[in-house]
Amino acid sequence: MTIGLVILGISAVLLFFGVAEKFFDRLGLTSWLAFLLILALIVGAVTPELRTDFFVITVGGFIVPLVVGIILFAIASRQGSFAKTLLSVFLVTSVATLFRIVMSSETVNVLASNLIIGFVCGAVAFLCAGSRLGALAGGMLGVDLGDLISAISYAYILGEGILTLGSGIFDGIIISTAFALVVAEIAFAITTKMERRKTEKTLTEAEFAKDENNETLGEEESEKLFKDDEDDRL
Repeated sequence: MTIGLVILGISAVLLFFGVAEKFFDRLGLTSWLAFLLILALIVGAVTPELRTDFFVITVGGFIVPLVVGIILFAIASRQGSFAKTLLSVFLVTSVATLFRIVMSSETVNVLASNLIIGFVCGAVAFLCAGSRLGALAGGMLGVDLGDLISAISYAYILGEGILTLGSGIFDGIIISTAFALVVAEIAFAITTKMERRKTEKTLTEAEFAKDENNETLGEEESEKLFKDDEDDRL
């Protein structure tokens, strides 16, 4: 849970001092809403888990990310990215489920599992969503739902008996959303640079064509003046 809290803590500080305000504006989130969502994730991470004879639910690893993911999904849908965001959630859920089942805590270190899930799901989230907010919603909600499906598989299909939700996946969720945004920023930066180069090339070609036209017109005018001068002398 340490990595996730560090990422969230840095984001909260940057937002509090207004440094990251423009970044979250590009996401379509107001600074106060972004701060509240981050604060909810931090509080959830330090909240004791809910435990009964039938299930164990980690507040920060399942309940809060689920609520925050739904809010982000709703906002992304209102911005016109419903279909792509839904596809992102579906594919990230599938990938996260597969990784959670294959990389159980008995075979793979929890930290390594979270890093792999975070990076892979973050990349998938953006590639499917194609937008910053859609990637954010897909990464958070998809990994959370993947944990739910894998937990049900462990509890009822594999016969472990106790449904355990959100255990050891908090870092994976935060890394996934953070990496989705990193991939988004890199992709949009490359796209912007390519478009800028294309625009500069177009302007250069236009200027070159203009200079050629002016040069041609100048030659034609010179020839005309020379011809007129000869006619006058005759």
